[in-house]
Amino acid sequence: MTSGQTISIHNTIYDCSSAANYHYGGFPPSPVDINQVFEPLTEALQKLTRYDEKLQHMPNSELLLAPLRQRDAVVSSRMEGTISTLEEVLRLEASASAKRTEGTTHNEAIEVALYARALKLAEGQLSDGYGLSEYLIKSAHETLLSYGRGAEKSPGQYKSQQNYIGERTRKRVDFIPIAPEKLQRGMQDLLLFINNDTQHALVKTAIFHAEFEALHPFEDGNGRVGRMLIPLMLWTQRILSAPHFFVSDYFERNKEEYVERLRGVSLTGDWSNWCAFFMVALDAQASSNISVVSQMQAHYEEMTERFRQVLRSQYFSAAVDYMFARPVFWNNHFVETAQAPSSTLRNFTPKLVDEGLLDVLIPPAGRAPGLYALSSLLKIIDAS
Repeated sequence: MTSGQTISIHNTIYDCSSAANYHYGGFPPSPVDINQVFEPLTEALQKLTRYDEKLQHMPNSELLLAPLRQRDAVVSSRMEGTISTLEEVLRLEASASAKRTEGTTHNEAIEVALYARALKLAEGQLSDGYGLSEYLIKSAHETLLSYGRGAEKSPGQYKSQQNYIGERTRKRVDFIPIAPEKLQRGMQDLLLFINNDTQHALVKTAIFHAEFEALHPFEDGNGRVGRMLIPLMLWTQRILSAPHFFVSDYFERNKEEYVERLRGVSLTGDWSNWCAFFMVALDAQASSNISVVSQMQAHYEEMTERFRQVLRSQYFSAAVDYMFARPVFWNNHFVETAQAPSSTLRNFTPKLVDEGLLDVLIPPAGRAPGLYALSSLLKIIDAS
C-alpha cells in the first residue's frame, strides 16, 4: 500500500496510508542478536522457572489454576472486543456442568468459555503425543469459533479472502497480513521453524507468536489462538512442566506497544526488539502470576481453617477443594459430585452462607437448587 490509499471493507472505507504489509521473503529471519536479548531472556527464564517450581511444589496447583484459565480467556477475548466478566463465564461453566439453563448468560460469555475449552483440547492432543501441527491449530480454532458470531467465520478453516488488522472506530488499517494464496506455504514454513530452529526456546516462541499474528491465518479468532499457543509452546519446549502460564493480561495492559512491536517486524525486520519486548512480557507476567497464585494459596489455607471451624465435619476439605476449583456453582452439582456423602454436603451450603463465606447469586426455590459464589476468591483473581 502507498501513502494515501484507502480500501473498502464490508462497504466501509478504511485508511491504509500507514499500514504495514506482511514481510514477504522475510521469514524465517536471520538468527536474533543474542546480545540484544540476553538480559531480558535471562530474567524471563529465571522468573518462569520460579513460577513453574512454585506450581510444582503446591499440592493443589491444578485446583487453583482452574479459575485462572477462565480469567485468561476473559482477558484474551477482551483484546478482540468480546466483553464478558469472569463471573459470567464461571456461571456458564457451572450451568453446563449441572446441565441447567438458569443463570446462563449472553453469547459473549459462551465465546469466552470456548477459549478455555479450545486450550484444553490442544493440551490434551499434545499430551497424547501429537505434535504442534496445522491439524492441532485448526482443531483449536474450530472449537473456539464453534458458537456465536465466530460460527459464521469458517471455524477450523484457513482464510479464503484477504483480512486486515486495524481500528474499526477510527476506520484505519494498521497491518495487512499474508495473502490467502501464500498462506499454506507460510504456515508450513512456520511449523518447520518451530520444529527445527536451534535458537533458545524463548526466542523461538517469540518469533513463532509474531509470525503467527502476521500470517493471521483465519478469518477471525487469530489473536486468541495465537495467545493460547504461547503456554503450549513453553510446555512442549520444556520451559514449563505444564502449560499453565497466562500472558494475555500483560499484552492487554500494553496493547499499543504490543501492536507496534509486531508492526516493526514487518516494517523494518526488527525481530530483536520484538523478542526483547516478548521476554519483558513473560518476565512481568510471571511475576504477576507468582503473586496471584501465592495469594490464592494463602486464601486456600485460610478458607480451609474457616470451613473446618464452620462445618465441623471430617468432610470440610471436600467442600474447600470443590469451591476453589468451581468458585461459582449450583448446589445440586456440589452435592452430587464433591467427594463426600450427599446427605452431609446438603447441609454445608446454608452454613457457609450464614457465615458470609458464600454469596447467593440465585436463591434456591422449592426443589430448584441455588447458585452460589465464593466471591472472596473471585476478588483475588479479578484484582490480579
